[in-house]
Amino acid sequence: MRNNEANIFIFIAFCTIGILISMNISIFKGSDSDKKNVFLNWEQYQKAYSYKNKLRNDILEDMEQYKDYSEKLKKYENNDKNEVQVKANINKELEQNKIILGKTAVHGQGLKITLSDGKITDSMDFFLKQMRIVHNTDIIQIINDLNNAGAEAISINGHRIVDTSEVYCSGPFLRVNEVKIASPFLIYAIGNKEVLYNYMMSDENYLKIMITRKTVVNVEMMEDIKISAYNGNYNIKFMKEIN
Repeated sequence: MRNNEANIFIFIAFCTIGILISMNISIFKGSDSDKKNVFLNWEQYQKAYSYKNKLRNDILEDMEQYKDYSEKLKKYENNDKNEVQVKANINKELEQNKIILGKTAVHGQGLKITLSDGKITDSMDFFLKQMRIVHNTDIIQIINDLNNAGAEAISINGHRIVDTSEVYCSGPFLRVNEVKIASPFLIYAIGNKEVLYNYMMSDENYLKIMITRKTVVNVEMMEDIKISAYNGNYNIKFMKEIN
């Protein structure tokens, strides 16, 4: 157990050092005489700024994980003879992993988003009709925005979204976790309700595009949302643990 924990936080430490080295190389590469001014357009600046923030957050997360694993290792070493305590810690960690993987039903504050097709008439051309229909790509964009905003759990029409979930178009339906669902699409997301709401309703995010297209969009902050567990299977065929 101690060897696995040590390997984990040593691996994280090396990742952190690698990221820091790569950032220093990109920042200080070349002599003063070789440096040239680089002008970025707005889109390039936004991407560069987002990438910088992502690297910084990754480093902070790795440092936190390193600290956490280091403390766990010390605790296990100090409690080498206390097998009951060690087993309790292991079981607690397993339960936490089940929550993260979506294998446990959860509840908490968050958002309720309802999406449905806008009004369509026979006189509309094909393009305009398509604009007022909720597509699978719309749902994928909404999920991405919710994840970016810090959602900790997401469901669509009662189906838990995990890292292996798919959202496909299937005629007049969408297919989520291999099950067909129909409009209206009810999306629940657990997280800081105010942060989620402000992020999703900001002008640069996808919900505003859907509102402009005149699809039906309704967003509510809720004090307590219940999201069921993922009932599918994780089929791992090719991944293997590095020893």
